[in-house]
This record gives sequence, C-alpha cells and structure tokens, in this order.
Amino acid sequence: MLDQWNNLKEIICKYKAVAIAILIIVVILIAWLLQSTFTNENDHKIVNSNDDITTTTETQLETNAKHTKNSTEQAKKIKTEDIFVDIKGAVKHPDIYMMKSSDRIKQLLDRAIVTEDADLSKINLAEKLVDQKLIYIPKKEETINSNQQINETNTTNKNVSSNSTKVTDNSANQEKININTASEPELLTVPGIGPSKAKSILEYREQNGAFESIEQLTEVKGIGAKTLEKLGSYFTT
Repeated sequence: MLDQWNNLKEIICKYKAVAIAILIIVVILIAWLLQSTFTNENDHKIVNSNDDITTTTETQLETNAKHTKNSTEQAKKIKTEDIFVDIKGAVKHPDIYMMKSSDRIKQLLDRAIVTEDADLSKINLAEKLVDQKLIYIPKKEETINSNQQINETNTTNKNVSSNSTKVTDNSANQEKININTASEPELLTVPGIGPSKAKSILEYREQNGAFESIEQLTEVKGIGAKTLEKLGSYFTT
C-alpha cells in the first residue's frame, strides 16, 4: 500500500507541470468563449439599435422632405398668380401688362421703358404691384394736382380709371384718400402726416399688403389710437 502511494506521488510530481499547463489552457479557453458570446450579444444589440436610429432618421427626413415640398409648391402658387396693371405717362410703351403678383414697379418699368424726361423721384420702384392698378409716371417739372393720380387700384371693373384715388364723402362733403393706393405726395396732404409717417405707411403696405380697414393704421409705426382719431376721416380703403 505504501509502495502504491509512493508511485502515485512520483507520477503526480512528474506530471505536475503538465497538469497545471492543461488547467491554465482550459481556463483560458473558457474565458475566451465567454467573452466571444458576450461580444456577439453586444454587437447584435448595437446593430438593432443602429437600425432603429436609421429607420427613425429616414422617417424624419421623409416627413421634412414632404413638408418642404408642400411649402415650395404653395410658394410657387402664390408667386405664379397673374395680375394686370395699366401704366401711363412718361413711358415709351404705355399699355396694360400681365405681370406676376410678386413683381415690383421696377419690373413693370423695365417692360414699359421710361422716357428720358420721366421723373422717378417720387415713384417707389420697390412697391409691389396690385391687380387692376394704374401707374402714372410724371414728366420732369410736371405738376401733379389733387385730381391726377400716380397710383390707383380700381376694384370695381377691369377698365382701369385714371381718376383720382380721392372720393367724396357726401355726409361731410370731404375728400378721402385711398390708403391702399395713395402715393407719398398724396399722404403728405393729410394734416398730421409728415414725411416720416408717410414713409412708414408705404413701408407697411409693401411688407403686409393692402389695408383691410382704417383701424389697421394703428399697426404702423408712429400711429396710435389718438392719431387715428384725427386721421381716420381723411382715409378710405
């Protein structure tokens, strides 16, 4: 019995290094397998997460693209609206022109071509055109009286009138100025309106379009409720 134990002891001592090496290799293999499994699971989760992010991003891009397309189409519809404008006075080709609603007086003059003696000093070239509007270009040293118009919008028929934008108020027998078509010189004829307020009214009209009511004048810089009370009787829309 003692001999067998001694023999076993010798065998263990002899192969001790081999056994330890094998054990180390087994431990390393197990650790490597566990790490590979964990890495594959993480990679799978990352791939799924990236797919979700990609899908969400694509959906957002499609939505934004549709919104942009709709906005562009709507803007094109607004810009492509045709209007008719009459131009007279110091131009080589006085006539009724078909223009776009986004066009300015400058673009109309490019087509009508002003004469050498045209006086553009009181013409707002940046003003937007309005359907059925009459543009009158005066000559140099020409006097514009109260019955002669520079700009007029005729909203009652297609035959644009060359009468003044002022109308008679039968109740008070007082001439009123159309706030939507009045030029700067016409605005200056109203008591209480100086160059600053006149320019503010024209700028507001260019940026926001025609006034829907006289009360809307309070939205113009420098004109409050008290000022409106004084000016209201001089204007009409």
